[in-house]
Amino acid sequence: MVDEATQKTLDAEEHHKSYVGIMRATGEVILPLVMAMAVFFVNLVLANGFLIALVGGVITYLLVFFVVRVFFSHH
Repeated sequence: MVDEATQKTLDAEEHHKSYVGIMRATGEVILPLVMAMAVFFVNLVLANGFLIALVGGVITYLLVFFVVRVFFSHH
């Protein structure tokens, strides 16, 4: 049986891996998607047209995605 200190270390490493995975998924997928949707719907409400709203949403998604990737690459 593994002693308590070793088990706590293994648990801490597993929790850290889970935390990093959740933060990476949230930052690289959810955050850019939410911001892109916000830009898309604001452009629709401002009556800028569907195409401009779509282009603005895609540009926002890509910009935020790459900014988040750069941020997490330093971790």
